[in-house]
Amino acid sequence: MQREGFDNHCGAIDLFACPCVTRDEADADERQRGRRLNPRRSKFRIVRGGKPAPSSPRFVFGRRGSVSQRNSRSEERGGLIGGWMFLMVLSLGAYVASSLPPPEKTVTGELRGSAVASDGDSLRLNGRRVRIEGIDAPEIGQTCQREGAGWDCGAEARRRLEDLIDGTTIRCRLHGRDRYGRELGLCEAGGRDIGREMVLSGYAVSYGLYREEEERARERRAGVWAGDFVRPQEWRRSEGGAEETPHQAGDWLEFILQWLEDQAWRVAKEIAGA
Repeated sequence: MQREGFDNHCGAIDLFACPCVTRDEADADERQRGRRLNPRRSKFRIVRGGKPAPSSPRFVFGRRGSVSQRNSRSEERGGLIGGWMFLMVLSLGAYVASSLPPPEKTVTGELRGSAVASDGDSLRLNGRRVRIEGIDAPEIGQTCQREGAGWDCGAEARRRLEDLIDGTTIRCRLHGRDRYGRELGLCEAGGRDIGREMVLSGYAVSYGLYREEEERARERRAGVWAGDFVRPQEWRRSEGGAEETPHQAGDWLEFILQWLEDQAWRVAKEIAGA
């Protein structure tokens, strides 16, 4: 049986078992279900086809940035590491090369007698000019800095050489000539190696020989190492003097290593003074 006044939605159903609804109630129910299925009202992410939605920027080591920015930073770090590795390999190669014993040069002659100092690394012996091999001393007229004041390190180097050769017989083994026509020689005074003593005292620097002696003088802050100075070769270049090569063959590695060490000492001084 049908209940009078109601729509056919009920059909022949028991009123108490399944209560019928009116069309208005059914339409309201459809609208309510439609709102529940509306994607704009949904709290869940809707998966759609096509291009994926843009993701938020990622974080790298606590810093926000795009993939291209991260790649750029990675390339910069890689270049910096590569540069330091190159310097380390270069320093190691230069150190090993400088530690090897220098090749023995052919002795072209020998001089013996009293000598007079011309400057910190050359003298006159038996009327012949001799350039002490393997060292480089400040030039006459060159000044250095010590405790904030300038001092005549060129003249002091000559006085140091005078003290070493005064009143004793000098013996020099000659190994050819330099570009100025002077004899190149390893000289002794009273059994002491003059070049070695000059470098140890800090009044000359290594110029192909006596590298360990230079390190010891630097550590003790002896002579020119007590302050700031320009290496004699660089000073001659700044004054328009002729270029002079080291006295040992193949010693360009020596100057590379010296440059690296000078830079390290400069940075250390800046850090200490900061």
